[in-house]
Formats: sequence, structure tokens, C-alpha cells
Amino acid sequence: LKLPNASDKLHLFSTGDMGDKSLAGRYMKPLANCEAVIHAATPLAPKVSGREYDGERDVLNPGTEGTHELLDTILKSELGSSIQSLVLTSSMSAAAPVPEPPIKDESYWSDDAVQLSRGNYYGCLKTRQEKICLEWSKTQMEGGKLAANFRFSAVCPTMIIGPPVGAEEKGYSYTPSGTMGSFYRWITEGKEQAPNDSMSFIHVSDCAAMHIAAMENGSGRYFSLVESWHWNDILTTLKELHPGLPPFKLYEGGDIITPTQFNLDRMYSLGVEVKSVKEILSDTVGFYERLEMLE
Repeated sequence: LKLPNASDKLHLFSTGDMGDKSLAGRYMKPLANCEAVIHAATPLAPKVSGREYDGERDVLNPGTEGTHELLDTILKSELGSSIQSLVLTSSMSAAAPVPEPPIKDESYWSDDAVQLSRGNYYGCLKTRQEKICLEWSKTQMEGGKLAANFRFSAVCPTMIIGPPVGAEEKGYSYTPSGTMGSFYRWITEGKEQAPNDSMSFIHVSDCAAMHIAAMENGSGRYFSLVESWHWNDILTTLKELHPGLPPFKLYEGGDIITPTQFNLDRMYSLGVEVKSVKEILSDTVGFYERLEMLE
């Protein structure tokens, strides 16, 4: 990928397998002379050839150990006195209490033990990562081991979609994956029936801007999303944006749910102007159209 000013401002380091304990100390060089750290890496659903998928071994354990290792690195060097901001990419899966409250804000947490019991390894990991960083920050600040002006922020995105950086460059072969892969399957394979449920989204550029704003001035927890829509509205809008969307049936039951409601005051306090749901969907559909990946 060719990014503007990357030759002067971007330095890449290989950290290897997050679960490989023999690589301890891998973060020392990347963090040297840094004033801020954004912890965005989390195992999602790796496909390991030659062995059966194990959520605890492949997602939960390496993600947890990697977070501990990153935090320990800060304390084992002079970094503790220079780093002023730690930003964690958490997830709305860490703010999914059961039952769901009438209006959800950043004070609500998921139960990681329940998530683990249900096999939701990714959700359990995000909840635990955020709690680990929160407790670590509090303990180390009280112990005087961090900069006096140190701040910890957690950004909790919902489904992130939008054109990936560099994916439209000439000669680049783009393969949909992650949330963009899920979205691509929605518009190519379709859904026969609209689920009686709701979804929320955030544009990738808006989510990135929130991380920067949190790094510069934030402290505490911030949702990263726009309003939640019922699947009836999502599929209807996608059909409008992409007439080739496979046929679907709207949900017409008498028990149609109300989309999840959020208090986004803290999120808006970051000062990031977010795109609407329709703008997010339109930009993502347009991306796939420009790559000629839609019929």
C-alpha cells in the first residue's frame, strides 16, 4: 500500500504470533519514544490449517496474553513516564448486558463469564481486555508508575464498514474479510427473510477519527456507532442502493422489535462528525461497485 508521507511517518514492526511467549519484549522497540499507544489488534476468527478451531486457544488466550504483555512492556521501561495516552479498541460486544436496557450508555457492561459459557470468545475477550486495561491504568496511576497526565480511553465500535485504505489502488487485489466480508455476503447472497432484530454501524473513517480524538483529549469509555436500524429498513435501503440485491421478505409479525436505543452524548463529546446509516451503507456499496464486484 502507498500511503501519503508513509516513508517518513510510518514505521512497521513485526510482532509475530501473539500467543508465542518466546517473543517476549517484542513491543519494546515499537514503543520507544512514543507518547501514545493505540491497542487495536485482537484475534478474530483465525483459520489454522491442520488443526480444529479452538476459541480459547486461538482467540481468547493469545488476545488476553498479548494485552498483558503490552501493558507489562510499558512498566518495564522508561515508557511509563513518557506515554500519556492509552487507547483500546474495545467493542459494543463489551457493552451488551442481558436484558438490554431501554437506553444503552457507556455505563453498561457485558458479563464475560456468560459470554465464555456461550462460546462467544471474541465478545468475552473484548470485555476482558477492556477490564484489564481499566484496572491496570487505575492501579499503576495510584502507584505512581505512569505519567501524571496519563489517560486511558476505550472506543467501543459496532459493525465497522467502509472502503479500506488503499484497496482501490491499481494492482491491488482486494478480498472481502471480517465485517466487510459479512457486508459483501449480505449484498451478494442476500437474506431470504429480514430478521426481527436491529443492527448499528459506524464508518471506518469515523471510527478511526474517534480513536485519534480519544488519544488526544479523551478519557474513559466511548461508544462508536450511529443509530440502530431494524433489518426491514436495512434491507430496504440496500435494495434502493443496489437494485441487484437478491429478493427478500420483510418481517411482518406483530411483535416487531424496537431498534436498540443509545445515549451517544459521550461519543459526540469527542467532536467527530459521523456519517448517517444511509451514507455508510451507500459508501460501502459504492466501494464494491467501483471494484466491479457487484452485478
